[in-house]
Amino acid sequence: MGWMGGWNCCAPCWTPAWAWVLVNEIEADSSSPSAASFVGESGAGDATVEYFIDQGASSPAVTVTIVAGGSTTTWNASALGVGFHAHHFGGLHRGTKVTLTATNAMARLRWCEPVCC
Repeated sequence: MGWMGGWNCCAPCWTPAWAWVLVNEIEADSSSPSAASFVGESGAGDATVEYFIDQGASSPAVTVTIVAGGSTTTWNASALGVGFHAHHFGGLHRGTKVTLTATNAMARLRWCEPVCC
């Protein structure tokens, strides 16, 4: 079947040889400091965390936990400056669980998944 953006996106699909690409996003901030989700059947590309620190924020921190294939990877950002920041993780395998936590910061974790319909 076809390839789209580097994924063999439609191997499990009957037709057509293309897929929709969905952007998935989870957010965390002071009112909801943690969020979790998982990556679907076709895997994900270009997972990125973006976060914003307000002036005067006390000890801001952002954490992303990635659980895949029995192993856990934790990425932390602390002692952050004011303003916008981003960190790229790259691709994620299907079934990967992602958790985002933000303390005195706004954060969102985004990734794209191809889906056959």
